[in-house]
Amino acid sequence: MQTHMDKSIRLVPMDHTVEEKETWPEYVELIVPQRHVKRVKTALEEHKLLNRKKGIGRSRPFVKIVKESFNTLPPDLLDSLDLSVRALIEHFSSSYTIYQPMLLLPRNNFTPCQTSTLSSPGFQPFWARIAARMGVTHIAINAPIPLQGATSDAVPTGVDGTPSENTLRSPINLTPIYGFFGPPPSPQTLESPTAADFDAALWVTHTQNGIHQTWAPLYTMFSRGNIREKTRVLRLPSVIASVAEPAGCTSVDLYAGIGYFVFPYRKAGVSKVLCWEMNPWSIRGLQKGAKMNGWRSQVIDRGQAPSEAPSESADLIVFARSNEFALEDLAETKRAMDLPPVRHVNCGFLPSSNLSWKTAVYMIDGQLGGWIHAHENVGVSDIEERKVQVVTEITGHVKARGLRGEVRCEHVEKVKTYAPGVIHVVFDIWISATSSLAAS
Repeated sequence: MQTHMDKSIRLVPMDHTVEEKETWPEYVELIVPQRHVKRVKTALEEHKLLNRKKGIGRSRPFVKIVKESFNTLPPDLLDSLDLSVRALIEHFSSSYTIYQPMLLLPRNNFTPCQTSTLSSPGFQPFWARIAARMGVTHIAINAPIPLQGATSDAVPTGVDGTPSENTLRSPINLTPIYGFFGPPPSPQTLESPTAADFDAALWVTHTQNGIHQTWAPLYTMFSRGNIREKTRVLRLPSVIASVAEPAGCTSVDLYAGIGYFVFPYRKAGVSKVLCWEMNPWSIRGLQKGAKMNGWRSQVIDRGQAPSEAPSESADLIVFARSNEFALEDLAETKRAMDLPPVRHVNCGFLPSSNLSWKTAVYMIDGQLGGWIHAHENVGVSDIEERKVQVVTEITGHVKARGLRGEVRCEHVEKVKTYAPGVIHVVFDIWISATSSLAAS
């Protein structure tokens, strides 16, 4: 993946010595990811190769490509649209993301009118040139994932005509501007896609921490900002300790998506991961991603008859329905196999995952205890207060189950800024081992 965070470092060409200063070209530009800038700069200074006059600056190769591509447009096209090259270029920043084979531009670069103009047929040669130069085949303009379907006919309205909740977290405002992304989103293609719909869609890929992920951007969200939490799950001491136990362990993700946290659990060595997901496009992405990583997945769809029984040979078992039925599905899985104890339950729904906490408490192994990882959006100044509320509410569920163990918040992870003054955090809640009335 490439982003606007790259930096350009100007250096002395390797085929010129310091003594041959008069014959140097002005500089050679080296594009370096920002996280490596300090290390590369230090190495260049040690070898006297850093061009101090030009120094370090933000790389803008994309803007250069845009300017060159605009110059190839017929002047009469711009005149007919009452546009100037300079006016349009001003709205192109160096910010972009590449998920092969797609170039994704941020929404805030353009007004709705400009977006409509840039996606018109007359601009297709312009985008074709940019796609070729950037090494992609598709281009789209991004947009936030709406919590409701108010801005699109793709998400149906409620019985009273008000927008229904976008429970599938579909990216219904993504704007494709170059390349075919698949059949247009509609209630049918979003909720009941056919095999032909899956095959016709564009699927993009991304690799983080050596884990491959894939999704269809017209139908499925992808959160780049979750990398911090994905990395933490992969290295979390409580996960590593659970994996090392003789019986192994099971992890649960009640909001699996395309496998954001499912895959780190499996890569960390978790024996079995149980997943719940309602979005059929996310489920297909999880299946495809699991295969890319060499893991066996099984999807159990209660809407199909006869329904499969959970398979012991599967690394990942995906239940294609609401996690409201998770306890029922867990019980069936335990009847079908000798399931390792459930030690971790991920509750990753925003803005609040509290509706799943009771289910999570009843899934944790009653004899060994375990961890609930509760995702929440919280005001920066309210984190401590919310932590107490989370522990109090989960303690209530623990007592209702008949467990007598301790409940405490071991850690609060600040994942990313969600909005001004609001941060996405994860509360790691530990429920200790206990004897109880219902330790199962």
